[in-house]
Amino acid sequence: MGPMRAAHQFVRGLAEGGFPEDLRRVQAELYGSLALTGRGHATDRAVLLGLSGYEPATIDPERIESTVDEIRSTRTLRLDGRRPVAFDLSRDLLFHRDQMFPPGAKTRHPNGMRFTAFDGSGAVLSEETFFSIGGGFIVSDSGAEGTGPAAEEKEIPYPFSSAADLLAAADANQITIAEAMLANERALAGAAGAPAETETILAGIDRIWAAMRACVQRGIATEGILPGGLQVRRRAHRLAERLREKEAQGMSGDPLAPLDWLTVYAMAVNEENAAGGRVVTAPTNGAAGVIPAVAHYYERFVPGADHAGIVRFFLTSAAIGI
Repeated sequence: MGPMRAAHQFVRGLAEGGFPEDLRRVQAELYGSLALTGRGHATDRAVLLGLSGYEPATIDPERIESTVDEIRSTRTLRLDGRRPVAFDLSRDLLFHRDQMFPPGAKTRHPNGMRFTAFDGSGAVLSEETFFSIGGGFIVSDSGAEGTGPAAEEKEIPYPFSSAADLLAAADANQITIAEAMLANERALAGAAGAPAETETILAGIDRIWAAMRACVQRGIATEGILPGGLQVRRRAHRLAERLREKEAQGMSGDPLAPLDWLTVYAMAVNEENAAGGRVVTAPTNGAAGVIPAVAHYYERFVPGADHAGIVRFFLTSAAIGI
């Protein structure tokens, strides 16, 4: 996610005011951990998609394979989806496995990357170094604004840095953890000292839940081999089929069946993550299956489950996650 956002931000910077007329190609260089694990983590694909104008939260997963295949076959990349430039993967997407940091970078973080734009003579038109600092956040080595945590912390009504702090704040104010988080989220999303409307936060939660549901559905529906060269076969689809067959045969009384479905939901998301599909970072992509699996379990197997319960769960799990 970080490299994809960094590539996208670099391209948007080039596009401001119109692409330079003499722009002919771009180059992406990966260093440190990004270089050593890049292909296994689909960093190469993420960079290509970011340069093409896509972002993690909005890309249609169905567009991923065709976009990457087109760049590889035509050796042409459309910057921000608009400006075609030559792009040869062996020359323009480099993995510096023997270098921990981009040369000259002030920041010392193992997930570094550098993007460079060239004119027809090979002269540099623009260059920027980014670091992927976790959770999809990025920072620019030049000090320009990235997509990391805000430099200026906003005041929140119920600050906490531990579980004990959180429980004490809820106790002292006679509120639930979810209510404390809702108030904090309103403060963080507000502007000019005024908290955001509750409906704004709830709409954000609904968007996250919708993305998680779509991820589970796609993970269960998709069969085949996961990318990466290890010939790992997807398992969620077949496991879900077996559970449905049992239910159709009247064997739904198995008390462990809900836990089997819990496993399927989590596995579906993890397989989508391994395939480079869209998952919700919660709090990392590697752990992305936990929250949607529990939410699906609640919705399907807990008597009296409703949307208000989903909202409470997301707010409470967010408090634990941070």
